[in-house]
Amino acid sequence: MGKFVFLDRDGVINKNRNDYVKTWDEFEFLPNAKKGIKLLNDNGFKILIITNQSVVGRGIIKEKTLNEIHEKMLKELNECGCRIEKIYCCPHAPWDNCDCRKPKAGLLLKAAKDFNIDLKKCHFIGDSKTDEEAGKTVGCKTYLVSEHRDLLDIARTLIK
Repeated sequence: MGKFVFLDRDGVINKNRNDYVKTWDEFEFLPNAKKGIKLLNDNGFKILIITNQSVVGRGIIKEKTLNEIHEKMLKELNECGCRIEKIYCCPHAPWDNCDCRKPKAGLLLKAAKDFNIDLKKCHFIGDSKTDEEAGKTVGCKTYLVSEHRDLLDIARTLIK
């Protein structure tokens, strides 16, 4: 089974944008995100990304473009020695009322089934109340990135 950490994408791995990340050129890693992921990987944690990407459901970009952004993100992370097991993505708009959009736990439940994970033994690192709510709904220990606490700081807490 192993140790698992769920990460939100926007605001945890890359800078959040009010107008959404629509191209790879707009994707900007947060300063310590790669170091935080590497530290978790080096200490036996498997990383799964759980992200809402309503930019697709709102018709701003195509799913193909989102997949290209994710492929480039994974490639850059791999080049730094980081490993992401899988990206779980909700492409729906908020008004679609799907089961996979955080704060609902659909993506976490799917990941648990796919990887045979006990969610009560997992950690969820996000940057919003919807991330926190999704994690807590399934029993994950949750952490929020903030202006004063980034992914690397939280990673250091988890490996102690």
